[in-house]
Amino acid sequence: MEQFAVGFDLGKDYSQICCWNTASGSPISVSVVPGAEKYRIPTESPDLFLKKALRLLKPYGKIHEAGAVVFSVEAIEEGMVERIKRSAMQMTGVSESRIYVHTRQESFCAYVLNQPKEIWRHQAVLFDYEGELLKGMILNINPRTTPYLARVECEEHWNKPLSGLQQAEKNEAFQGVIREMFSSRPISAVYLVGEGFEENWYEDSLKLLCNGRRVFAGNNLYAKGACYRAAQMTNRGTAASYVFLGADKISYNVCLRTPGAGKNGMHTLLNAGESWYEAKASCEALLYDEPVVEFFFQPMQGAEGFRESLLLEGLPDRPSRATRLYIEVEFLRVDRMRLLVRDMGFGELFPSSDLCWTEEVDLI
Repeated sequence: MEQFAVGFDLGKDYSQICCWNTASGSPISVSVVPGAEKYRIPTESPDLFLKKALRLLKPYGKIHEAGAVVFSVEAIEEGMVERIKRSAMQMTGVSESRIYVHTRQESFCAYVLNQPKEIWRHQAVLFDYEGELLKGMILNINPRTTPYLARVECEEHWNKPLSGLQQAEKNEAFQGVIREMFSSRPISAVYLVGEGFEENWYEDSLKLLCNGRRVFAGNNLYAKGACYRAAQMTNRGTAASYVFLGADKISYNVCLRTPGAGKNGMHTLLNAGESWYEAKASCEALLYDEPVVEFFFQPMQGAEGFRESLLLEGLPDRPSRATRLYIEVEFLRVDRMRLLVRDMGFGELFPSSDLCWTEEVDLI
């Protein structure tokens, strides 16, 4: 049975909600007014928004029983993830391990990759026109890898301030961005989101967009993308079909060498593609022989991996496999992580020395 899953898009002024529809196997947008297509909810503050969300979600399911809740935000700022998770835990009763925060770029990726393959057989473009700024981004997917590798390309000059311009001037500016972005790229689909596209000013630009491409307009793409990821996270034992390589994602698989399992034995602690602020793992292991714990870092693309050895200085002399270790890895930022090893001893025969070793590693 599929678990309840919820996706939120937290905007500066307005936010939206989607929850998983088990009957259709797709997200359903939650309206402020039952039966109407009114999905924007004033954000005001995360706490006030979540109070409204809890009320609106009641007909669909019990949020405290959700297998995963995903918040989509414009960009990850310092302290933001902790604030959102803390507020969500207090307001919804969902445990921290089931709450995730990612960027709108990742929501875009999750939404597109859950559409029929002909939609993203080439590249997909999103134009976001909210407030005064028109922003463009391109989703690139490499289907020749397993899992697929996906990334979003953004350029500063694809962003155009359109406030104060006449309709013809807006059209001209938009067409300039379209020509620049599309000139040397195979584009199969275009998505238009934001209040700015609700006005009738871009008819000429739309003709240019529709030249051999499929064009979609709507305002709940980010919330639906968050909901798709939430549904995916409810079943973490299933291998993901893609890895999103955003600026906040770790680009290395982090493994622990397990000499007792053979020369090349490895235990994976973290997978490339996880958000660095959520990338933390731990395990227990028996020390096989030498007082050394060896980690292996395998990049997702291209370059060879490298090893990092942590010498357990001062560890009491014990027989092979008579030392139990607690091992923890945690990212401090996207390119820096901390390794921690603690001596737990081995029962009454070899009590713990209470020694702990740490090391920080830069990943370039």
